[in-house]
Amino acid sequence: MSDLPFDPVELMRTNPEALNIPGGMLTASGPQDYVGCVPVIAGTLFFENAHLPAVRDAINECFEAYQAIAKPELTWLLREDPPEGPRKMAFEKAKPFKTMLASIDPNALVSFYYTSGKQVHDAGPWEFQVHGIQAWRANMGDWGLCGLRFSVPLLFVEETPDSFVELFVGCARRLHAAHGYAGHSLNLSALRYDDNQAFEAYLAPKLKGFDAGNLIAGAANAHLGIKTVSWLTAINRGYLEKVGGESTVRSELPPDWFRLFDYGAGVVIQAGARPDAAPADTAPPARLVLPDMLLQPVRTPKVQIHYASADSEPRLIGWSADEWLKRLDVPPEQLMAYKAQLLKEPKIPSSR
Repeated sequence: MSDLPFDPVELMRTNPEALNIPGGMLTASGPQDYVGCVPVIAGTLFFENAHLPAVRDAINECFEAYQAIAKPELTWLLREDPPEGPRKMAFEKAKPFKTMLASIDPNALVSFYYTSGKQVHDAGPWEFQVHGIQAWRANMGDWGLCGLRFSVPLLFVEETPDSFVELFVGCARRLHAAHGYAGHSLNLSALRYDDNQAFEAYLAPKLKGFDAGNLIAGAANAHLGIKTVSWLTAINRGYLEKVGGESTVRSELPPDWFRLFDYGAGVVIQAGARPDAAPADTAPPARLVLPDMLLQPVRTPKVQIHYASADSEPRLIGWSADEWLKRLDVPPEQLMAYKAQLLKEPKIPSSR
């Protein structure tokens, strides 16, 4: 950050749209005149049983908490196969979220995608997305998990990181989350997602602290294990036991650099005071490497990140997707060096 010829925080305050990426970057058709991607801080949680009334109440409570804490500037609602109404509509014309959620049949898909772009095809910094599989699929047990994702502008976490942590931990508690994570990410145009995968595929190997892929693809394999670690990482007690229990996590991740928050069904691990983008041209931060190596035994063996391109555009698929899963791994013999490196990294202020 200090090597930049400008103050990035001041840029976020005075001209946040300067961070927007034009649509269609690195595609055969070239850049287009709309917002294709926006850098954000996003939280993703995977959970079960979005077809049950109690879980739907919890989802609604998460949406209400998001609105109360983040005060998002939402503009559009997109839905897949809604039981009534259009697939896309202006936010102010939509019925209350709780009303729409309660009206969905248990054997129907739960699909809500709130965005904040100026035009319906623009990406924006504020998003709230829910994907809930149907009851019949949930009862079969091999169709993945349900997912919830919300995002805020970078400046929100720069100025009020504790508010984001509170929101993420609270949602994990309400949903009894199986696992999840929060940190740097990109919001891609919801309606033109395929046209903007290329830029995400280009960026992901350069910034190891960035997430990649979408909520629905991530949920499909979420029952197999965690996808990644990040600034915030949620794991339920089943996964905790597989890595030695909470006492092992606390002993391996020192409290000066890591915080643990109990959310009932598990714990959220906070790595550092703020998210780290982890540029690939330097050694990855120990506060990401150490939890990555600790939680490696409960990581999913496979992941779907992007969809194939007919024009040979950049994608994280196959081998490159597998490598993305392992991007923070280091040889076991280097672990002691990373534990020593941790001592040189910024601590979480004691008041936090």
